[in-house]
Amino acid sequence: MRRFARTALPLLVAALATAAGVLLISGDDGSDNGGQPAGEPPTPPAPARTTTTKSHKHRQRTDRPSTHREVHQAVQESNAPRLGPGQRQVARVVRAYVAALDARDGERACALFVPGALSKVDFPRDRGTCARSLSASIGYRDPRGFPVYRSSRIARIPAVAINGATARVTATTVTQFADNREPSVEDDLVYLQKHGAAWLIAKPSATLYRAIGVGNIPPQVLAPP
Repeated sequence: MRRFARTALPLLVAALATAAGVLLISGDDGSDNGGQPAGEPPTPPAPARTTTTKSHKHRQRTDRPSTHREVHQAVQESNAPRLGPGQRQVARVVRAYVAALDARDGERACALFVPGALSKVDFPRDRGTCARSLSASIGYRDPRGFPVYRSSRIARIPAVAINGATARVTATTVTQFADNREPSVEDDLVYLQKHGAAWLIAKPSATLYRAIGVGNIPPQVLAPP
């Protein structure tokens, strides 16, 4: 019994000393915020260092809007009205015209024009006929360094106006060029005339001149025939 008392007494003293130390460290200011002075908000922990910031920066570099996205946005900003049956018929001729240029099909493209409408076009490669000259000239590389046509498409037709036997189509056309040049997005004006039961194109538009490598498009393309 005496040996037990002698052993327990030092243990009791040590326990009391430990408790007093804990009270001295944590009980001075009466708060329970881990040493933060009373009345002040807790200090937020420092953010952990991870690779998220680096990955985010890399994503910003690789996700910058590309030229194709800019073209798509420009096309989306143009209006697309609901066309009536007659307007759709006219619009189909214009779509076929641009598709023929894209396919380098001079015969098909020339057939969509009023006879003689392309007689004043100075084809860079003259092959005697409209069809052969146009086919040979599409994609012509002018030695003066003008943009070289690669492809074209109609993204949207914002307007079709019919006035008796004449019509005017506004076609948002995207033209791609060779040598990584910036594409052209423009509202091409295409004028048409009723020729018998069919609609035919009355004069060349800007898209045709771009296709044959003309650097300075005649301003007359904007005026009605």
